[in-house]
Amino acid sequence: METGCFEYGGQIYKTVKIGTQTWMAENLNYAVGGSKCYDNNPANCATYGRLYTWDAAMTACPVGWHLPNNRDWDVLVNYTGGFLTTGAALKATSGWHFEGNGTNSYGFSALPGGVGRLDGSFDLIGNYGYWWSATDGNNINAYSYNNADAYIMHYLISDVYKGNLYKFDMLSVRYIRDSS
Repeated sequence: METGCFEYGGQIYKTVKIGTQTWMAENLNYAVGGSKCYDNNPANCATYGRLYTWDAAMTACPVGWHLPNNRDWDVLVNYTGGFLTTGAALKATSGWHFEGNGTNSYGFSALPGGVGRLDGSFDLIGNYGYWWSATDGNNINAYSYNNADAYIMHYLISDVYKGNLYKFDMLSVRYIRDSS
């Protein structure tokens, strides 16, 4: 596993190379409009990173990086064991409720930052990790005009699964380095 770091917004972010991809090895914690700390508590940002609407996640990206689309996520998941088992390998070794920690075998250090809602409420910190995909969910059906895909991990299971959430929900963000 090849690790490194980069500076963005006055903060140093860890990176990890997994297969042919270089990922952020921690959740983004860069303050922009459309982002918040869980429960509006800065201590949660220090631990879990900020939560972002899909639009904020699409625009807060540092130069040379991008919000991963479904293809990028699928490459990561397939390289690390497949959808049914890779959650355990990508989860951090602490921070998940009810002994739901992972092995962090690839240095991805996934943490369960929960979700922020349109009404200003927050839910599921410690239980779920949600990460935006750049893939717009508008192609699913007429009712999904304001949705985008997300990749999700749960404290009790070792899978990673894909969901379709409202773009105004606030989720964690991991960027992937652009191919050279």
